[in-house]
Amino acid sequence: MRTVAALLEEPHKPVEVVDLDIESPRAGEVMVEIAATGVCHSDLSVADGALGNPIPIVLGHEGAGTIIDLGAGVTDLAVGDHVVLAWLAQCGECFYCVHGQAELCERAGLSFARSNLPDGTTRLSHHGVPVFQMAGLGTFAQHCVVPARSAVRVPSGLPFESAALIGCAALTGFGAAVNTADIRAGDSVAVIGGGGVGLNTVQGARASGAARIIVVDPSPERREFARSLGATDALPPSATLVREVRALTGGRGTDVAFEVVGHADTIGTAVKIARRGGQVVLVGAARADVLLSVPAFNGIVMTGKKILGSLYGSANVRRDVPRLVDLYRSGMLKLDELVTERFSLAHTAEAIEYCRQGRGVRGVVVMK
Repeated sequence: MRTVAALLEEPHKPVEVVDLDIESPRAGEVMVEIAATGVCHSDLSVADGALGNPIPIVLGHEGAGTIIDLGAGVTDLAVGDHVVLAWLAQCGECFYCVHGQAELCERAGLSFARSNLPDGTTRLSHHGVPVFQMAGLGTFAQHCVVPARSAVRVPSGLPFESAALIGCAALTGFGAAVNTADIRAGDSVAVIGGGGVGLNTVQGARASGAARIIVVDPSPERREFARSLGATDALPPSATLVREVRALTGGRGTDVAFEVVGHADTIGTAVKIARRGGQVVLVGAARADVLLSVPAFNGIVMTGKKILGSLYGSANVRRDVPRLVDLYRSGMLKLDELVTERFSLAHTAEAIEYCRQGRGVRGVVVMK
């Protein structure tokens, strides 16, 4: 039996802190004792039914902890290893992995969409009823069994709370700027959305040499955070936003515009903010009914704009997690500062509400 925060009945209900039965890891799997797990807007989307995940389900996909058990055949990890968990268990063997697009891994994508492990099952149950694991992880839990390829070893001195953020916010946001977009030294960048992912996008844009970084967010607190991380300008949403951004960029608009919210109106704004010949990078996890509506000829062909999707920051987790750890340890990537509130597992519902209200930057559930 292990204690978890789960959605047991239907969307829009508060998560329940309950004890579930957990199986030992099978071949190619590991059991991780979770130390810390961040609360992301994607967790809200699952809790609200926006992403259509099956229920009952244990939420959480941004976690770090210690390996306490190994399944058969796991040779590259050991009990006692500290790990960051990746919510796409990239296989390294499918068409996309070998073609340099590991974020589109065929096997990982199925597990993510179905909220189970790669073999189509789950290691959790409640009174004999299988309980799904968000993104094949389910980190709102004392322990979880995950594919070994989801666990990336990190140095033992890395704080778990910061390490957890690498698993989603940093890989997704920093990666969108460094891996997906083509930012050149001196470029101008706009980031719509100043939460955990958006602020890591700011850091990635700064690392890529952007000279002007404009963050758009309704929260004054987040706008100040953005400035402390390298944003040159921070604006609230407004009816005159497009005009304000153009005024800051020579009347043209930004070279790159990131949308990190997943709403139809902010997607439309990102397209308008990008200059002719610029890039629009869509990062936010939008509902299935959010559509991209742009005039094909006048909006794209005549303007030469490029619209790019960025899944998981176009990351190869085996390559990028160590890179982010090195940047963090060198002081170039700020993670500690992004953890603005801590909650116990018993107060996971409050942590989700903290995220829903757009307070702070990142609430983290700490197990001890």
